[in-house]
Amino acid sequence: MRRAAIAIGSNSTRLLCADAEAGSLQNRLTAREETKLFLGLDERGNIQPQRLEETARAVKRLYDLALSSGAEQVTLLATSASRDARNAEELRSRIRALCGLDMRVISGQEEAALAFRAVSEGKRRLVMDIGGGSTEWTLGENNRITWSVSMQLGASRLLKEGPIESPQDARHFLAVSRQVMAPYADRLWALPPAEEMMGLGGSCTTLAALNMGREAHGDAVEGKTVTHDEALHWLNRLSRMTLAERRAVPGLPPSRAEHMPHGLCILLTALELCGFEQLTVSGKTNLDGYLLSTFP
Repeated sequence: MRRAAIAIGSNSTRLLCADAEAGSLQNRLTAREETKLFLGLDERGNIQPQRLEETARAVKRLYDLALSSGAEQVTLLATSASRDARNAEELRSRIRALCGLDMRVISGQEEAALAFRAVSEGKRRLVMDIGGGSTEWTLGENNRITWSVSMQLGASRLLKEGPIESPQDARHFLAVSRQVMAPYADRLWALPPAEEMMGLGGSCTTLAALNMGREAHGDAVEGKTVTHDEALHWLNRLSRMTLAERRAVPGLPPSRAEHMPHGLCILLTALELCGFEQLTVSGKTNLDGYLLSTFP
């Protein structure tokens, strides 16, 4: 049975459609729409009307694509931006009116568990999922979670506090990231260590693509290694560029040009606090984890 899941994230709304065979997903179809829901929250925490409508219509388009691809079951999840939104019920109602899907807002802990489920087989790993509104760390092995946390720290959340237009701005947001993450890193150090760190989410996959010199995602970045020094190089380089210059950099999608330096601040700080010089990138997402959890 072919199943599909759609996730309304803080930066983008994504679709994964797949079959399952021997405990893994097969015939995967992916698609995404850049909806930037977190940046569409106003000062009171409400989704602005235009952004709400754009997001609902993006869900409808992805839902239609899932059905045309043979999906017999489609689930709709929503993450950090929808957890924060005071009027998330309005978004839920609009989506239901457009296509009948019921939006389920998942907790940060569930988001962490789904990201871990996507890549958890084998050795003891620390899995980090950097999103637009939140960042999750999950420690465990072979589908067994030892410890996890969801932090109110994401690339778009930092961007709302201000742009990065200079190395001085970058240093400021490195300090902000450290302030948020340090207490959780202290807890992590009290646990048996992971053998490796894995990175999910657009900041991690885009860093791999920048190193490759071309836009890449999914299987094209799966298993790529990115280092602390590479992340620092790109943060220093991007922080000195104008937005127009960033949009011309090979490997950096124009839609990520504004908030990629903020994501690199999170990635760099996590490596330093968790004691890793590098991480292994995965092109999988929490949708992989969700669909895997629905198959026997």
